[in-house]
Amino acid sequence: MVDARSVHTQLKRIKFSANAWGRAEVKELPGILSPDEKIYECVNGTYEGGFALLVSTDMRVLLIDKKPLNFLTVEDLRFDMINQIDYNHRLMGATIIINTGYKTLKFTSWNQDRLRKLITHVQDRMSEIKKEAAEHQENQKQHLAAINQQLQAYLLAQHQQLMQFQQQKAQDPNAQLQPVKPSPELSDYLFAQSLLTQFAGRSNDTKLEPSRPEPAGEEKSEQPSPKAEVREKATASPASPSELYSEGYQEIFGKAARPQQMSRASDTSTMATAQITDTQGLSRSLEVNPLKIAYSKLPMMLRNRKFGRPSLHAHSQSSVPTQPAISQPAPQA
Repeated sequence: MVDARSVHTQLKRIKFSANAWGRAEVKELPGILSPDEKIYECVNGTYEGGFALLVSTDMRVLLIDKKPLNFLTVEDLRFDMINQIDYNHRLMGATIIINTGYKTLKFTSWNQDRLRKLITHVQDRMSEIKKEAAEHQENQKQHLAAINQQLQAYLLAQHQQLMQFQQQKAQDPNAQLQPVKPSPELSDYLFAQSLLTQFAGRSNDTKLEPSRPEPAGEEKSEQPSPKAEVREKATASPASPSELYSEGYQEIFGKAARPQQMSRASDTSTMATAQITDTQGLSRSLEVNPLKIAYSKLPMMLRNRKFGRPSLHAHSQSSVPTQPAISQPAPQA
């Protein structure tokens, strides 16, 4: 957080007055700016959300909008994120359109001079950042070219040293080889490459685990590891259907309540058999048997054969309730 006095000092340096418009936005600047950030230009105006303050610093472009009831909107646009800038100058005011690829900011102000100065500063900073990025890439290429030359010289010196050692070995069998030392930059580069290859090998081969040295004086425990148990189960003979059923039931339902027939059984094979018989009995009970259907209709057929089939007309008449006759009063004499 930046001190409010330093913010007001920077605003006085650029001759920006926040006595009327932009007073609430200026109060938010100490909590938004970084300690090493310097304000270059400020201008009041409007955008799609209403009135706002546009601030240009040496690091970024800030849009600050402070509304009543502590509603705050802050948009941060870095110079390296900006792709395109459009500037429109009219008789009454000016408009800028900043495009960052995924966001477009349209800002209009009546102070044309300040807005023009702000957009010029943004364009200068964008060109400086692009120039710095190009210089950085060029420096990287030069550094890699220098490392390549040093590596070639190191390999050549190593080859010459090996040839001299072979000649000395032929003359003196006790001769020792003195390795060639690379330059500090080349040694750092080779060390970094070795670390990269080592990390890539570990990331690609995730199944291999480093062996931990066992302390001396301790014997290996005979308890097998979990991976060994999994391998033994995989290579073991196939289990029976009852065992498979019990294991699957236990894996799905866990320690849930079992049926009465399964709880009475003591052995897992007996439990599986009881469950299988129950499922078979249930499936048989759901089967459609034509003899059962015929037996259920036989009494009705015999009754219709003896007494006749009831007619629909009689059934409808019997179902309609009869209304009682209303008695009329007798005529008076």
